[in-house]
Formats: sequence, C-alpha cells, structure tokens
Amino acid sequence: MFQALTSKVISGVVSLSMLLLSSYEGNIAKFDELSVNFLQNRIVFRTRLLNAFENDFEEIFSSGSLITVHFNISVEILGEVIHENSFQHSVVYNPMKKIYTVDLEDQSDTFVIEDYSQLIEKISEIEYLYNYPPEEEFQLIITAYMDKIVLDTMDKEFDLMMLWKFKSPKLKEKIARPENES
Repeated sequence: MFQALTSKVISGVVSLSMLLLSSYEGNIAKFDELSVNFLQNRIVFRTRLLNAFENDFEEIFSSGSLITVHFNISVEILGEVIHENSFQHSVVYNPMKKIYTVDLEDQSDTFVIEDYSQLIEKISEIEYLYNYPPEEEFQLIITAYMDKIVLDTMDKEFDLMMLWKFKSPKLKEKIARPENES
C-alpha cells in the first residue's frame, strides 16, 4: 500500500512539473567525443550522452515508470549502410527500496544503483563492440531517442523527447583503420 501511495505522489509531482513545461527550456542533449579502440579484428566504440538528464529528469526517473533511452548505430561505407543495430538503456525506480535498476543492453549488464548522479553516469555510457568492415575507412552514426510514458495519476501520455526539445542527439564520425591494423 505504501509503495502505491509513494508512486502516486511521485507521479503527481512529475505530472505537475510536466504540465508547467511552458516555461521549461529543455536540455540540449549531445554525445561526447567518440573513443575508438582497435582490438585485433574488432573495434570498441565508447561515448556518452551529455546534458541529457538534467532539470526535471530526477523526478521522472523517480516516478517508478519504466524509462527507456533507445540508441541506433549504423556503419556506412561510401553512403551505403553495411551494419545497423539498436539497443536500449532502461531505468526503473523502486520507491520502497530507494533503488534504481539500470539495464544496459549494449553492455549486456544490469546495475542496482542508489545514487542519482551514479544513475546518470551509467545510463549515459555507451560501449559498442563491432567487427572490422572490409574497407579502410567508414562512417559511424549514433542517434538516441526516448519513448513516451504514461503517468498513473493523470492517465495521460507524455513525450519525453520534449525534454530534449524534440531533437535526437546524433554523433556522426569518419573512422579510419590505423595503418598498422591492415
């Protein structure tokens, strides 16, 4: 009973906050610089979302609703897509235990986190393993977006992308195989 009451109170706070978004500026989410590590016949790409989960996100993550961030990765050679993949990072909060459960699909790992700043660090991290393409140079494109959620107290759907000004962050970078990796 207490969990249901806590969930409704938190959802009510989030609902009110979202209703007052007319004065809200939104976050300008973007990707950090790309780190590329070449390992034998594979490449590990690492980056993270920056400025993505500021302002009202603490209340949204604490609502108890499942919050999912979707990522799309594509590899192109001469404008032709040779590889595509999608994965997600999901968060759900348990108000009784005061913990966040974070599932990072790209890393095949799940974490239990108590601290909000640690949650933001984890959900923002991207680590993707990819086999070498046959060519020496290719283009990597990574985008992110969020789902709509329904808040229990209002039975109303909210598009979380409004908190990113309806703009999906995008990273687009040319990558060349090092000469000694041929």
